[in-house]
Amino acid sequence: MVPSTLEDPFHKIILKYNSEKSEFLKEFSSQYGYNDKIDSIRENEYPQLKGSVYLDHSGATVYAKSVVSSFANDLTNNLFGNPHSYNPSSQLTSQRVELIRARILKQFNANPGEYQVIFTQNASAAIKLVGEAFPWINGQSSFKYLRESHNSVIGLRRFAEENNSPVIQAVNEEDLESSFKNIHEYPIKDNLHPEINHDIVYNLFAYPAQCNFSGQRFPIKWTQMIKRLDTDKSKTLVLLDAAAYVATSPLSLADKDTSPDFVTISFYKIFGFPTGLGALLVKTELTPILKKRYFGGGTIRAVAYDRLWQEFRENLSDRYEDGTINFLEIISLEHAFNSMERIYTNFCNIKKHVTSLSSYLYKRMNSLRHWNGSPVCVIHANNDYSDSSIQGPVFNFNVKRADGSWVGYLEVEKLASVHGIHVRTGGFCNPGCLSRWVNVNSDQVMANYKTGKVCGDDHDIHNGKLTGSIRISLGAMSTIDDVLIWLDFFNTYFVESIPPCNISQNGGIDTNITYSNQSNFVVERVTLFPIKSCHGFIIPPSSSWPVTSQGLLYDREWMLVNLRTGKALSQKIYPRMTLIHPVVLRDKELLVISAPGQDPLQINLNEYPDEIDSSTTCSSQVCGDKIETFIYTSPHITNWFTNFLGIPCRLARQPPITNDENNFIQSRRFIKSHLDVPLTNAHLSLSNESPFLLISRNSVNHVNEMILENENKDESIVADCFRANILIKTTCEYEEDEWKMIKIGEQVFKLIGPCRRCHMICINHETAEKIKEPYSTLAKYRRFKGKIYFGQHMIHVAELSNSPFEIKSGAKIEILEKFQDQQEIFR
Repeated sequence: MVPSTLEDPFHKIILKYNSEKSEFLKEFSSQYGYNDKIDSIRENEYPQLKGSVYLDHSGATVYAKSVVSSFANDLTNNLFGNPHSYNPSSQLTSQRVELIRARILKQFNANPGEYQVIFTQNASAAIKLVGEAFPWINGQSSFKYLRESHNSVIGLRRFAEENNSPVIQAVNEEDLESSFKNIHEYPIKDNLHPEINHDIVYNLFAYPAQCNFSGQRFPIKWTQMIKRLDTDKSKTLVLLDAAAYVATSPLSLADKDTSPDFVTISFYKIFGFPTGLGALLVKTELTPILKKRYFGGGTIRAVAYDRLWQEFRENLSDRYEDGTINFLEIISLEHAFNSMERIYTNFCNIKKHVTSLSSYLYKRMNSLRHWNGSPVCVIHANNDYSDSSIQGPVFNFNVKRADGSWVGYLEVEKLASVHGIHVRTGGFCNPGCLSRWVNVNSDQVMANYKTGKVCGDDHDIHNGKLTGSIRISLGAMSTIDDVLIWLDFFNTYFVESIPPCNISQNGGIDTNITYSNQSNFVVERVTLFPIKSCHGFIIPPSSSWPVTSQGLLYDREWMLVNLRTGKALSQKIYPRMTLIHPVVLRDKELLVISAPGQDPLQINLNEYPDEIDSSTTCSSQVCGDKIETFIYTSPHITNWFTNFLGIPCRLARQPPITNDENNFIQSRRFIKSHLDVPLTNAHLSLSNESPFLLISRNSVNHVNEMILENENKDESIVADCFRANILIKTTCEYEEDEWKMIKIGEQVFKLIGPCRRCHMICINHETAEKIKEPYSTLAKYRRFKGKIYFGQHMIHVAELSNSPFEIKSGAKIEILEKFQDQQEIFR
């Protein structure tokens, strides 16, 4: 449970739901909480969870404090050497590793003579090993897998392809059950154990014990049913992907004849630590037919260096664990097992605990309705979560608005993140479930790819259709408080209790504004951001600053580029970038850059780095755009930024704009298509969407008033967090929303659309700390069709402006035109 202290950000929420919590505890007292120990377990074993609500246990569960401390104590009191030796430290390692192998087999009730443990890097590596060692018969062996399989299982079809398998097929439950309908006529034959017989064709069937997408659980008895279909000439070996299942449920392999031939597991799914370790449990009787291809150190008994001759070790683990095993992390498993048993006693207790939570979560989420009675959630499950034999603690869903339109899954994840709630979104590497539950079939996946949609990108709705979903997964240390905090968050932001206005009450869009004396409308401040994602440079009030078609002179002309990937660095990922302060000294023709603990760095404004050739340019990615940039190759410059940010990076500069087709480098960036731009070829610098961004001081003040109403006074914000070029003073908040054309001094600007906000605005520009405001508050009253809006994008209208094209603080603002139809504002 999140501790109920005044410092705890969730304290008031828990108090708010006290009656609901009491009802839950009354209903599930026999299942939940390990005999009332869960609060002390969370307090003593999982201090890292304080202030967070972690709901991604299928991604990785949380490690216990006692595991880390006892493992550290073990390492500091014992000397562990490479096990491929006979010295004392090596022998100690070997002994401990063998004890862990036995401990793992005991965990799964597997007889040491019937199963062996092969350590791998993770569950995917264990699955891959099955494909490499499987006795494929070229042109004859088939491979079938359940539709709900993870990509790591589907990837086995590459081995089947290489061996010209006549059948490579994804099957569903109905297909499988149909093949079993007359199974009673075919009892298991005693003489069908694996053996070296070239007349026997071995086939492979793979499926998950628990679907990582939906949490649906599939019968372990399928192995027995499949074995009944074996013949004297054809046998099917079964691979069970148990990585998700065994994290919260016991699995027994006591009956070898009815158990899978291969079982894959991942230990961070079970314990949270160690993370670089998985295992393949394989039947010893398969030894004669499995094929060993590559060999590394320790897997052979003898080898000739200049002849194609080697002899492999007989024991399966010795034969297939190439090179030195990850022996220290293997040793840490002893501590993980000990802590798990001491804290929870057994996995039956964990299963009961998580089932109580998941069934309650399902009941509450399934009952949510909008003001018009339409359901809020589309839940990707066919059961009510009360039966743990068919459903694991994984809750997968999508969200609909009251008007029936979809809420993008990234909208949910971004809002949850700024509230300290950890969920997972996307396709979860499970294309079969994506097709089954989200209706993204293979044809659509391939068509989407051609139009730019790839796994892991930020296109949650592509061509008007969902591309993924939201997943909440619970673990052994999850609590009812976690669930209640999630429900409070979800109700606040995604359940529409009243018919919506264009945005919301007090949001500025649904009000009729009567303009006061426009002589009061002035520019308070002009700011440019020379280096993308770094701190802004405020133009001195006495200075006029040149305006170009791309924005203010030198605005977003430089950026920092990851030395390895070539991608532009973002303050969202590296918040320390806001502590980098660039200053433009036009009279000295210098860009002077400072940061805490660093000597100032000077860049000549009029010099571009090196010549324009392949060695001095790179293909960088900015907001999804690929562009060519000049790269500063000086070690002094590279080291300055790398040392401060702690990531290898280089400074890059966008070249001068040119439309000359013969020029080596040209602009590849244009103003974003969703904005109202008259010229489709309007060039853009390294800014995200448009050349100019305008915000109002009055609107910023209103946001702070709303934050104070929510009693978040410690998270009041300043205008800097919105990273606008032009900060203005008006009379009322959000007047700028209805402007269509304005004049600032002698310059005319067209407002081309509101700015869509992300949680980068939640970074304190003075400390680089992440907070939840103002994103959290704006989401309550400035969110429309999934987008959070604040500020206005603009372009300069040169033909209506007076030369010289310049702007300065104190300039008067005149409203030339405004929207007549409010529906135009948020197209």
